[in-house]
Amino acid sequence: MKRFSIAMIALAAAVTVGCGLLHAKRQTSGEPFYRKYLVAGNALDDRIAEQERLVAAQPDSADLRNDFGNLLAERRFVEDAQMQYEKALELDRTHYVAAYNLGLLWEMAGKSGRAIGAYRKSISKKPGFPASHFHLGRLYEQRGWDGLAVKEYAKALRLDPQMRDPRSNPLVVDTRLLDRVSLVNYQRDLAAAAMSSDRAWADQGRFRNVPTDRPLSSSEVEDAAAPEPVDATVTAPPTHAPAPVQMPRQVGQTRPQQGLPPGTPPLLPAGAPPPPAPTPRP
Repeated sequence: MKRFSIAMIALAAAVTVGCGLLHAKRQTSGEPFYRKYLVAGNALDDRIAEQERLVAAQPDSADLRNDFGNLLAERRFVEDAQMQYEKALELDRTHYVAAYNLGLLWEMAGKSGRAIGAYRKSISKKPGFPASHFHLGRLYEQRGWDGLAVKEYAKALRLDPQMRDPRSNPLVVDTRLLDRVSLVNYQRDLAAAAMSSDRAWADQGRFRNVPTDRPLSSSEVEDAAAPEPVDATVTAPPTHAPAPVQMPRQVGQTRPQQGLPPGTPPLLPAGAPPPPAPTPRP
């Protein structure tokens, strides 16, 4: 029995040393974990390989790192996706989309504490991004923090009223607090000054209709933030022309007759004798 225990201890030590050497080898070689699992010809794996080449060509691009993280998250390489999102935030501290996507990653992995921290970080970088408020409210509701959840839901729906529609936001059907959120926003709707501050954070509705059930690419958010094109075929409504300026009348000059009521006698030049009075009927 004693020899068996010694053998088990030796085997455990050997496994530990072997794992340490393997980890050191991976760190030295720099080979990412996901790479050996990519299958050539698989559509998603080919996109990952292509994005990896783009990141290698522009390693300081936060947008490329964010989009790379999205592909890795879709392939369920959670730790590799986390590294790309965090690298994007390191390169650009204002990259609220990377923080939001990191929150989705942790939420998908069931790590709600980390997800809450990521959504809060996204909100600190862009308070007017409604998707972060909505997901934060969702996690608060799951923890039983209804007061905080209502506050975040209300903020999200003020910034983007379309989030109430399941066709735009399928996750809204999961909440049981929508009636309370509606009451909160009704009271706020009566205060125009409070609403104006929210709309200012929302950048005049730039982030409306952004999907809430998947990670977002950098270009996708920029497209949603672009102003709507102006239709050149639409003409401006006609405006009333200003009244013409009456110029001083010269002696001997008659005034134009346009615009006078029917039956008005003609205007005569200055100094002309007045017309005879009409003869009254018997």
